[in-house]
This record gives sequence, structure tokens and C-alpha cells, in this order.
Amino acid sequence: MKFTFSFQKVLDFKENEKEIAHQEYGTVKLQQSKLEEQMEGLELVKDQVLDQYNQVHRKTVWEILEVQRELEYVNLQMKQLENQSQIIHQEVEQKHQLLIERTQEAKMWNQWKTKSKEAFQKQMDRQEQAMLDEMAILRYSRRV
Repeated sequence: MKFTFSFQKVLDFKENEKEIAHQEYGTVKLQQSKLEEQMEGLELVKDQVLDQYNQVHRKTVWEILEVQRELEYVNLQMKQLENQSQIIHQEVEQKHQLLIERTQEAKMWNQWKTKSKEAFQKQMDRQEQAMLDEMAILRYSRRV
């Protein structure tokens, strides 16, 4: 007789939920890293603009105003990216929490399956031992 877990479909569903949560978490983490790269790129652009701004003694008023506008534009972009970063950070935390919950659920169902299998195996061992005992008694009773 083979062991079959009566709630195997539920266990499979929980495992599937865990995998989906893991994929979603990975996707959001990837978005977060891309956003961080964009922010680093903007930091480099800002440094370049500030270097241009620091060389004011060689520039005309029009060029200085142009550098100021460019600096304001970069600062605006950085603020937008920081806002996106905060939103994605919250989303990462939510996905991570969901992943933890799904992992715990799947683990609980796996433990239940393991315990059920162990109980089944003990019952099979007892039945086998009872059968062997009965055979031994029958052999002994035939000799006597």
C-alpha cells in the first residue's frame, strides 16, 4: 500500500503561491536595483552640472542661467526618482512579507504531509508486525 496525502492539491497550491510570491519579490527587487542605478546616473550628471556651475568666471550670464536650469531639472528628476524609490521600497517590503507568509504556509503543509506519512508508515509497520506475529503463532501451533 502506497502513501497518498489527502491534501496534496492544497499543498501543491500553497507551493505554487510561494513560487509566485518569490517571482514577484524578485521582479520588484530588480525594479529597485534599476531605480538605484538611475539615481546613481543622475548623481553623476548632477556632479557634472555642478562642475560646470563652479566654472562661472569663464561663462556668460546666459550660460550660467542655462546651467542653473539644467541643475534644477536634474534636482527635479532626482526628487521624482526618490519618490519612486520610496514607493518601490514599500512594495519590496510588502512582497517580502507576503513571501515569508507563503513560505510559512507551504512549510506548515509540508510538515503536515511528513507527519501524516510517518503515521502511515508506523501503522503499516504495526500491521506487518501483527501479520508476522500471527504467522509465527500459526507455525508454532502446528509444531505442538
